[in-house]
Order: sequence, then C-alpha cells, then structure tokens
Amino acid sequence: MATATESSAASEEAALLSRIGSGDRDAFRQLYERYSAPLFSLAIRLVGNFGESEELLQDSFVKIWRNAASFDPRKSRPFTWAVTILRRTCIDHLRKRRIRPVLSPLADELLPDPSASSNARHVAQSREDSERLRGALAGIAPHQREALEMALFSDMTQFEIAQRLEQPVGTIKSWIRRGLLGLRSTLNETTP
Repeated sequence: MATATESSAASEEAALLSRIGSGDRDAFRQLYERYSAPLFSLAIRLVGNFGESEELLQDSFVKIWRNAASFDPRKSRPFTWAVTILRRTCIDHLRKRRIRPVLSPLADELLPDPSASSNARHVAQSREDSERLRGALAGIAPHQREALEMALFSDMTQFEIAQRLEQPVGTIKSWIRRGLLGLRSTLNETTP
C-alpha cells in the first residue's frame, strides 16, 4: 500500500503531467528535475553506454512532452509511465543495433547474435554476463521470477499482474521486491 507521502508525490507528478500536456514548460522542467537522475540510471543499466543513455534520456523526455496529455493516472503512476517510455525507447534502440536488452524474460534471448558484432571480446563479455544473469534468475523462486519478468518486460501494471496471476496486489509487490533483492544479491555474489 502506498504511503501518504508516495500518494502525495504521485498526485503532484500527475498534476505536472497535466500541465505539461497543456504546454507548461515550467512543469516540464520540474518533472525533468525529479525524474532525470533515476531515468538516466535505468538507461545506463539497460544500454550500458553513457553517451547513448544521455541521448535516449533526451528522446524519452521529448516523448513525455509530446504524450503528457495522454497520461491516465488510473492506469499507472506518473513515474511508472515515464519508466515505461524510457524502457521502450531503450529497447527500440537496442533492437535497431541488433543487441538484446541485458534483462530478458527468455533465457535463450539473453545471448546477442554474434554476427551482429565484430568485437569478439564484447560478445564474450555479453555471454558471460548472460550466463550470470541466467543463473541468478534461476536462483529466485519461480513465482517471484514470473512476477518480476512481467513487471520488467510487459506494459502491465502491478494490478494487471495481480489479476493475471490471481493474487492480491500486495503479494505481487512483495514477490517483485523479493525477486529484485534476490537477483541483486546473487549478481553481487557472482561479480568477479
């Protein structure tokens, strides 16, 4: 359950998006100040390149500016909506480069196509990282892994995931959080 502070922040951010949808540049600046650092961090994790992440962050904020009027607070929280835009932008970018995202719901898709890169060392590192990730994913409970994959790789909200898995939303939130913690713990243990 969201705390009063989280609900207040989400309400403020939804109001900012509404103002942005009406062309308010000051509201856009405020939202950028709130979201740019965490979204940039996510872009770096997804793409693995600082310069490309900066460009993808900029592209994502252009999309936020253009689509703010379509934001519906009944469907998701403002930050979740912004993360979805960034994630889609990054995935589209990686697809154009023929590189799969680091995190993938299907183990076979974790390995990049070796013919897509002439840099053998990069391919070897990607395979090594993929093996570590595959092992880490296998190490978390199946119900946590399923909820985590749905949260990361679909456009579904936690409520929709709860409906699909026929579980309470609180349970889904717990599974996702525990899955992330387990994944982080396992990956930290196996980091060379």
